[in-house]
Amino acid sequence: MGFNKILYSLPVRVILLAGGGALISGGALEWGKPALVCGIVLVLVAILLMVKVYVAMKESSRLMLESIKNGDNTFKLNSRGMYSYERILQDTLNRFGELLGQQKLLMEQREHFFGLILANVTTGIVVLDSNDKIIQTNPAVTELLHLPVFTSLQQLNRYGDNLSDIFRNIVGGERKQVDFTTATGDVHLLVKATEMQLGNEHVKILGISDIKNELDAKELDTWIKLTRVLTHEIMNSVAPIASLSGTFLEKEGVKYSNIGEGLQAIHDTANGLISFVNNYRIISTLQKPSPKPFYLKEMLSSIQNLNLIPHEIECSCRIEPHDLMIYADPDLIRQVLINILKNAVQAIGGQKGKIHIKACVSANGCVYVYISNDGPIIPNEEAETIFVPFFTTRKDGNGVGLSLSRQIMKLSGGSISLLDAGTNGWNTTFLLEFE
Repeated sequence: MGFNKILYSLPVRVILLAGGGALISGGALEWGKPALVCGIVLVLVAILLMVKVYVAMKESSRLMLESIKNGDNTFKLNSRGMYSYERILQDTLNRFGELLGQQKLLMEQREHFFGLILANVTTGIVVLDSNDKIIQTNPAVTELLHLPVFTSLQQLNRYGDNLSDIFRNIVGGERKQVDFTTATGDVHLLVKATEMQLGNEHVKILGISDIKNELDAKELDTWIKLTRVLTHEIMNSVAPIASLSGTFLEKEGVKYSNIGEGLQAIHDTANGLISFVNNYRIISTLQKPSPKPFYLKEMLSSIQNLNLIPHEIECSCRIEPHDLMIYADPDLIRQVLINILKNAVQAIGGQKGKIHIKACVSANGCVYVYISNDGPIIPNEEAETIFVPFFTTRKDGNGVGLSLSRQIMKLSGGSISLLDAGTNGWNTTFLLEFE
């Protein structure tokens, strides 16, 4: 132990203070002035040593707290050579620093853990401060809002002022549905708000989820149930009529009589209704998909070999990358592509026209297939009901193709939508999206 440590140690200070006190007392009583002076000097030295020790301890504590404040939890105070409470204080400060370091490490691990969860959830998260400034978001938000980055609510103005106002005005515990249109189709989102106090800041947390698939699934399920009921009731009513009229027509002398003509009309109409109903049964009895990977380019080549597209219509195809693969039921997806191409040919009619197929992969791994044509623009009132079963604008149409295609895409984990007229410079564009 060095001389300074001995000099500043507690026993030395106690001895100096006690000795000085004794000399002062003795000098005042009988030892005289020299003893009194020595006693005062010793007491002053003891006091000075205590002040220096106090200052040193205060400086050590300040250094420790400053290190903790700056995030340095590895700083240690040297307690060797200390005595009693001094060493206890130094050890306590060191232990306090260790605990803070452990807590900081634990918080960093938890922050990383929750950050990974936040980055991988499909629900978009937006945290707003009291001034409606964005504090934090997760990657799902930009995907749901179809934005490259999302740093300000003003970016939502591209979809209309109403959307940004909803984000600003929604309060904790409230739920609102927002709808807007992007280049890839209609978007339906559900926004849920939660408010909390984060330190001195009042924040609002918005949870954003895509409900388009849910809405489409409910609508599609409703149409399937309705189709099943209608086909069942129609078949129960029409089948006996077709059977009885056919039986009467087989009787001698009936077929070529006046009554026979009426029975023949009834029989033909009943059979026509039965054939009509059987066409719609495929919507409610679609087979379960058997997905497997296949090359889109090969499938399109095989479809072109079917000669669905007449020579006067120019068909072009652009697939990036050229070896793009889709994981779905190839037989069902082939039927979807055939239905859309047939619709394109019928829309163009017997005139010259163009059909363009474009396929690409998005940043999040989704496959987009655009099928466009330059036929007449579909009116808005028809565009809203184009996927509804039984709806058709053609005299010889049955309204099954597109509704069946939508069901196939839904069963395949994807979607089909009609984009706004003029998208990518085409009058009509259907988008197939594969997750």
